[in-house]
Amino acid sequence: MNKLLFLAAAFFLFNLGCKKEVPRTLENVVPQSGLYIQLVSGNYQTDTVGNKLKDSIKLKVYNNGTPVQGYSIQLLRSGCEDLTVSEATTDANGQVSYAWYLSGDIGKQSLRAVLLDANLNRRDSVGVAAIGLATSHGWHRGGCLQNFPVNKVTTLSSGRILASLNMAGYPYYSDDNAKSWHPLKTFSKNYVISKILSSGNDVFMATYNDGIFHSGDNGQTWTNISSGIIDVLNFSDLAYTPSGKLFFLNDYGVFESDDKGQTWNENDNGLPAGSSTYPVEQTNGDLFIIGSDASVYKLPVHTGTWINIGPTSSYLLSSAESLYIDNNGNIFMGGPHNAPSNTGSIYESADNGISWSPVFSQQQDASTYSNIDNISKLNGNYYFSFGGLGIFRTANFTQYKDMTLQFGNIGVVSYTVAANSSFVIGTTGYGVYYYVP
Repeated sequence: MNKLLFLAAAFFLFNLGCKKEVPRTLENVVPQSGLYIQLVSGNYQTDTVGNKLKDSIKLKVYNNGTPVQGYSIQLLRSGCEDLTVSEATTDANGQVSYAWYLSGDIGKQSLRAVLLDANLNRRDSVGVAAIGLATSHGWHRGGCLQNFPVNKVTTLSSGRILASLNMAGYPYYSDDNAKSWHPLKTFSKNYVISKILSSGNDVFMATYNDGIFHSGDNGQTWTNISSGIIDVLNFSDLAYTPSGKLFFLNDYGVFESDDKGQTWNENDNGLPAGSSTYPVEQTNGDLFIIGSDASVYKLPVHTGTWINIGPTSSYLLSSAESLYIDNNGNIFMGGPHNAPSNTGSIYESADNGISWSPVFSQQQDASTYSNIDNISKLNGNYYFSFGGLGIFRTANFTQYKDMTLQFGNIGVVSYTVAANSSFVIGTTGYGVYYYVP
């Protein structure tokens, strides 16, 4: 009998020692005095990193045991430093509901809900926990940037991906192929970044409020290289050619630099007034550009005047939307948003702009634009954006795959390919998505 009593006591002590910490919820917290916050539901959920948890996090605010309306709660996710802090205001029942999008961190994640009083002083807080699972094959959302407007995503030679938001703040970087994102604090948080270019260790950023910045060490240090450009606050395009020509374009002209922005020359003789776009360089050194009149202009090597090579009998050549030259010297021209029958088209020239042949044509829904832009070649495949709605891929311009068909109209504005071959897109209001092969 004494042995049985000993075993029973040992079992009781073992269970007492293994007791888990109980979260502070409405069910297990004694009403307090003063102003305080409690967790109603949503704790300990599990989902894939980047996903929105199935159930919203629900919280309730009391003052001396009575639910109170109109109090602010700040919500801070782990792994998502320096993004805009989410805030919610309690309703008539003293409650708020928060849709928690997980960061890209695998394993335990946390959410801290902070209660503020009428003077915005911190009065109380409560923590919520979740578990982030690793991704598998298919599309996923990048952590922390969900529902933010992304202007540009670019992969650097180091494998790091940079993303800029359509709002003042830091650019963001990912070192794990778009799963998690962090502020790039080597750059200022005071600019709206319109475009990012990368070549070798060189990175160029165009901003709407302070011109161009250059980094020669993959984004570790930065220098403003705008001196010599007329009105750097006015911006239409930025380009860097294979031979090392850097172009900044605005309403005042075309500014060209052969030394990565140390000096600039205006190079727009023969172009119409206004903003030009898409400067590209042929393998022999000829330059092409789309003028403000939507015509294509050519600047032959060793000449100083741009020549209009349109309009011609082709409607496309008199109203171009985009230009791209591949490593074989073939020129690709994308069609405009107001094309006939709302049909998006790409034309190719294998003879330096003398003649053009159609290589892609597809009718778009009448309620959307049919423009084709952002043509490029990555890892042996060609990509282009169709109407800002989706990204198409082709290896030979005979068969095409709509890479983003399942998303519908989410406003795809930029794309890149990560170091592990994941396809990454930036959208106008839904953040970053990536496809795991």
